[in-house]
Amino acid sequence: MTSRRTPAAPEEPPSNEPPPGSIADTYREVMPLVNFDAALTKGDDVALTIPSDSIHEVIERGREDERLQMNLLRNQTAVDWEERGLEIVYHLYSIPLRQAVTIKSWLPAEGAIVESVTDIYEMANWAERECREMFGIEFIGHPDPRNLLLDEDLDIHPLRKSHPLAPIEMEQGVDVEFFTKEYPPPEPAEEEAPAPEAAAAAPERKRVEDMTEEEREERRAEQAERVARARELAAVRRAERLAGAPPAGGPRPEGAAPPPPPAAAPAAAPAAEAAPSAAPAQDDRPPAPPPPELPTIPDAEEDPEGRAAAQAERVRLGRELAAARRAQLRGD
Repeated sequence: MTSRRTPAAPEEPPSNEPPPGSIADTYREVMPLVNFDAALTKGDDVALTIPSDSIHEVIERGREDERLQMNLLRNQTAVDWEERGLEIVYHLYSIPLRQAVTIKSWLPAEGAIVESVTDIYEMANWAERECREMFGIEFIGHPDPRNLLLDEDLDIHPLRKSHPLAPIEMEQGVDVEFFTKEYPPPEPAEEEAPAPEAAAAAPERKRVEDMTEEEREERRAEQAERVARARELAAVRRAERLAGAPPAGGPRPEGAAPPPPPAAAPAAAPAAEAAPSAAPAQDDRPPAPPPPELPTIPDAEEDPEGRAAAQAERVRLGRELAAARRAQLRGD
């Protein structure tokens, strides 16, 4: 007598929903009026996607409520999803309760504005400045929205996928160290040594500990002037962006009307009135040049030599494009 085996039921795909009793349920108890979607990340953390106008409320309540105690902002960043827009991300952690959560929200690709959380976490001061500089997100209420890495009058956002240099970036997975050894960058031109008279005339920059009190005061005044200038430029750019002006690094669509004049910048408006005379207006800045035609990178197994040569050509084009863009923006 042959036995018949019952066929095994097909396995259900793993659910992306957090399990019952997770921190998502706690957030629903604390804030029942806020609608959000909850999902598990690849690291099994819980991610909550909330409306952008609820970010400050959700993060503030998450820190204050005894059931959550999210007293540490571990990281804050953003992701450019191109047509879908920008996704802003906050990684929070509770040291007393040893629980983590990720707060996400969608913002439009153009005119992304969100409320600052610097009044909740001091760490957000630098993180929001970096997000503003790298992605073009404006944070309402930020106390000091200056650039960290780029010049204040260079209004491009390197982590946006529409960045002028994005088309010539190397593919993920390229062995950069090996590639750089095989195709080293050109050596910079040797600078002529200054004449002995010029070297003697140039004063040596003193260390702070070797300065007199008067020299320290002078150094502090110079630094304060540079910071004030940077804040003025940041206030002007912020007012222009809030008024709808496009980023300076990209061309304006054909037939588009010029942006309206910027409104008065909040808080820093009096100091910012004199800034446009020194900083070039966004409308007067030249558009970014069109990206060059890029060679196709063949498969590594089929044509390793052709792949290396194509990557070298892409890097060469990228260096040329970056140098030309810097010279264009500086007016060289």
